[in-house]
Amino acid sequence: MSALKHTALAAAITLSLVQLSGCSTIRNWWQMYEGDVDTSLREPTGYYDHADATERGDQLVVPPGLNVPAKDRNMELPMLATAQGPLGANMDVRAPVVQLRSVSGVQSVWAAGESIVWLNSNGQINVANEAEAWALLMRVLVNMGVQPGEITPGAYELTTMATDYNEFGTPIALTTAATDALRYRQVYRLRIGRNAAGNIGIATSLIGSMTIATTGIFSFRASRTLSDILTPAEQQRFATGFSNQIIKAMDKVTAVPEGIPRSVAVTLDRDNNNQDCFVVSAPYQATWDVLRNMLPDYGFEITEYSISHSSINTDYEEQDPEFFRNQGLDDFGLEEGSYIIRVSIDGERTFVTFYNEDDKPLRSEVVARLYPGFSAALSRAFTASAH
Repeated sequence: MSALKHTALAAAITLSLVQLSGCSTIRNWWQMYEGDVDTSLREPTGYYDHADATERGDQLVVPPGLNVPAKDRNMELPMLATAQGPLGANMDVRAPVVQLRSVSGVQSVWAAGESIVWLNSNGQINVANEAEAWALLMRVLVNMGVQPGEITPGAYELTTMATDYNEFGTPIALTTAATDALRYRQVYRLRIGRNAAGNIGIATSLIGSMTIATTGIFSFRASRTLSDILTPAEQQRFATGFSNQIIKAMDKVTAVPEGIPRSVAVTLDRDNNNQDCFVVSAPYQATWDVLRNMLPDYGFEITEYSISHSSINTDYEEQDPEFFRNQGLDDFGLEEGSYIIRVSIDGERTFVTFYNEDDKPLRSEVVARLYPGFSAALSRAFTASAH
């Protein structure tokens, strides 16, 4: 399997991060209550016979009264260098995390130190280019409850915010934290790229991990931390688990594509920040897509947009009143300038809020003057997009 190649937008930037040290683990829940917390590493079931294994030398023993067996020098093997692996309690005897394959054919593989989710496989085309893969990744992270941390300029690459995971690479929610005896505070590196065949994938690698052993149910206080650098096998285990969560989240966000409704209502109201906004009776993704396609038709030049922040930066060139009359619309009544448009979810509805170049919400009278023409233009754009 070919390794995933780095994809750059403007310039390839290498992100070098130092791996964080981890901590020891705990054995069983009953040990928490009796105060006997075992500090041996990564035990799976409560059976520890393997922990007593030690390295032994030559076991050939000649009983008393017998001659030492003759040696034939011709049969001697040359000295071979042997690698000494972990032994006894240092062995990780847990079953490996199995690489998941979704019902749609999406699968992950381990290659060159990364767990890669191939988006296009078995003839299934999920994304056409890196930009679509990046947009899909942003939706997936939202579904997983994982926040992007640092985004590498000029590349489809990011690191996640430090988040708590269980030993299967699954983000720990407050509702499940009490049942997760071990919590790993981890940072992952994600990037979009292609292999030699041109297939697009999402590559995951674990770049920072610290193990936290809790002291009891509903307790988040770290009780013991011991130095423990993750082995390559553990890094593969966690990265594969995280990739599996990406695949599961992909199934959720792509299972029922959001269609664009033919007819929508656009009203004036207040958003969750108590700012004047347009309320669209349509799902978020449909509103986002229609809005981005509509804006350039009415004098808005999109200079920048952020899927993760749900914002669109625009430069607006005021249109002649004749332009709006020819369109059968009311004048937007908006002055030339730079504006930030933010899109947010409110259940089955979507909020669209305008801000000026200083990132301050527009005054109520400006929004009211903008509403008649803009709401009609947005409704018309939905109708056109639904065909």
